[in-house]
Amino acid sequence: MSYDDEGPFHEPFGPEYVRPVNADCPNCACCTAALCAKGQNSISECAGHVSDPVLTEQVTGCPCSAESTQGTLSWRAGMVRAVTFATEKPLREELERLLRRIADGPVNGSAEPLLPKVVVRRYVKWAPGRTPELTDFGRAYLDARHGGPRVESLVSVQSVDVAARTARALIPAFSADQPVTVPIDLLANSRTELAPDALTSVTLYAEVNPTARDAEHVVLTKVRNPAVTVPPQGDGVR
Repeated sequence: MSYDDEGPFHEPFGPEYVRPVNADCPNCACCTAALCAKGQNSISECAGHVSDPVLTEQVTGCPCSAESTQGTLSWRAGMVRAVTFATEKPLREELERLLRRIADGPVNGSAEPLLPKVVVRRYVKWAPGRTPELTDFGRAYLDARHGGPRVESLVSVQSVDVAARTARALIPAFSADQPVTVPIDLLANSRTELAPDALTSVTLYAEVNPTARDAEHVVLTKVRNPAVTVPPQGDGVR
């Protein structure tokens, strides 16, 4: 800044303060590293953490957070959803037969009128001109329906990662020493009456698939807290 007889004069070439640009994600071409760090730990994925419509379109389907990418929170939620439907509200018999046929070998997708019904549920990946493929969710559905029996097991939470929305737990029915990653919201919710910070101090139970091929594919359903009294089923108060 300089002064003369006419008053102060502001130098126009001083430093310009600009907010630093977030670094690009090293694993995708559509997002910043900060956005992917949020997206992979959210069922809303990367697209759920931007408000600009142009940016939303750009990051939709980001592989770092996509439901189809093993290990993302969205993928874990999809696995739980598939197994829950398999055990509580299974598909019609003809749809289930179609899933088994796709699992057993190639089928002609163009000749299968029911195929869109399993594609929309994300049990099958398919596009015209390509061979239908079972997704992780389709395999989880069939395993829950026709694989080994699901059993109730103790769930002992060893640690909680609130930022990642996951917990690490030992599931004795699967392994006595190999921890399983579980979505926090599956354990801490209104049914268990627990907050995330209380999970390591209680004993929970859940139905699990003890013959899962690895810890990532162990899926918990029907989680219960034995300290919570479940009201009897009925018509309610008249």
